[in-house]
Amino acid sequence: MKKKNIGLIAGIVLLVVLCVVYFVLHNHNASSSEADSTDTAATAFETDTDKLTELTVTTEGQSYTFTKSDDKWSYSADASFPLDQSNFEELAGKLKSISSDRELKDVEAVSEYGLDVPAVQVSIKNSDDETHTLEFGAVNDMTSNCYMTIDKDTSKIYMVASDLETAFNFNLSDLAEKESFPSITATTVTKLTVEKQGEEAEVIEKSDSASTGWSYTKGSTQRDIDSSNTSNLLNGISSLSWGSFVSADTSKLAEYGLDAPTKITIDYQVTETKDSDTSTSEDDTSEDSSSNEDAENDSDSDSTTETVTTNKQEVLLLGDQDSSGNYYAKLESQSNIYTISSSSVESFLNIDVKTLVSNYVSNYIFADLDRVTIQKDGESYEFTKTTEEKAKEKDDSDDSKSEDSDTESDTETVTTYFMNGNEIKLEDFSSFYSNISSLECQEWLDEVPETQDEPEMTVEFYKENGVYFKVEYYPYDSNFYLVKNNQGTACLVNKMKIKEIESSFEKFLEKQN
Repeated sequence: MKKKNIGLIAGIVLLVVLCVVYFVLHNHNASSSEADSTDTAATAFETDTDKLTELTVTTEGQSYTFTKSDDKWSYSADASFPLDQSNFEELAGKLKSISSDRELKDVEAVSEYGLDVPAVQVSIKNSDDETHTLEFGAVNDMTSNCYMTIDKDTSKIYMVASDLETAFNFNLSDLAEKESFPSITATTVTKLTVEKQGEEAEVIEKSDSASTGWSYTKGSTQRDIDSSNTSNLLNGISSLSWGSFVSADTSKLAEYGLDAPTKITIDYQVTETKDSDTSTSEDDTSEDSSSNEDAENDSDSDSTTETVTTNKQEVLLLGDQDSSGNYYAKLESQSNIYTISSSSVESFLNIDVKTLVSNYVSNYIFADLDRVTIQKDGESYEFTKTTEEKAKEKDDSDDSKSEDSDTESDTETVTTYFMNGNEIKLEDFSSFYSNISSLECQEWLDEVPETQDEPEMTVEFYKENGVYFKVEYYPYDSNFYLVKNNQGTACLVNKMKIKEIESSFEKFLEKQN
């Protein structure tokens, strides 16, 4: 029993001794570590960046050397590269003073800090021929700082802000100064033309001859398209912008499919303010020469401004697509090649005219037309109007008006409406014509069906500036009527809507008898 107690006591003593040894060794190592690591808030590196003449960055296996001459930086491998001077000066300025939060000394394994194969190496040279090399390694997960050495001296490793490594870990295209994409809004566009290789051009343009103010043309197909739907499409122009810089070498257009590109031509208008000078002179005739000089001095030159509208055009060229699906692109008026996102141009490359056309069969306001003809049941009806200035009718109250009223117009515009030369009332005409102009399609058809019978009703719209639009109405089935127009398109409309038109037209005719 006594021996067992002695063994237990010996075990406890041994455990205590081991704990003491561990504690001593742990503190010793910690003390050694503290000796090799010094907390600092000091400057690790500084240089006069105004005196820099050369800067080389090596990252991801690529080296880029930039030289400075006459206060301008350039890319040594390609002098034509459009280096963004402001951004590059800002980048070089990050080397002016680099602070270190901690300094590690006598490090044996630099690989633990990612410095055996640095993520980024920056070498600089100044006008005094002084050179320095900064190498950036791994990022500390705890502090988010990056490990850095100066001039390959691994006896001292500095912990610096990781955004330094991030800033110099760039792609060359990031440093290019991009040409600006013109600011064009949908409201300023007058015409959009899309030309693909081997295909007929698609043209969307403002048109006085279109009932909606906009038309779509492809080959022999022409459609009036809805102004609101067209605006939605054209709104995409304002969001066009360059992605990455690709090249300034226009001799390499074929490499990017830009030797035979798809062309998107944008015609638009801008309003500009210009100065105009007007001069007025006050000349007093006098025999005395001094009075002539006074008259010249009295000459006043007034500067005024005028607003003018200028037509402009931009042509966007689209080539092949890169591995990410972006298009290689350039403006015809600019020098450089860029990428542009496919999502920003797909709506122009794949125009679906069905999404652009108006749902209205014939949305013509009679006030904008010269005449409308209707053929129905073997009879023809022509509707016209005349507009003239007539003297205003006066009443007794006019006598009490002041003499100032003499400056007011004594005439008024009077519009008279006719059917087959006989005067009709506007409200009677509008009661049925509004049903015609407001008729909407239920479904636009891909192809125009052949019809053997004569149309049940035909309506033709005329205007002096070239508008001629013809609509024919055919019974189709128990639910729909087929509506065909002279633009080569057809749609189905609700049968009951046609019956409403016919009923209102018959009531109108009854009133005229």
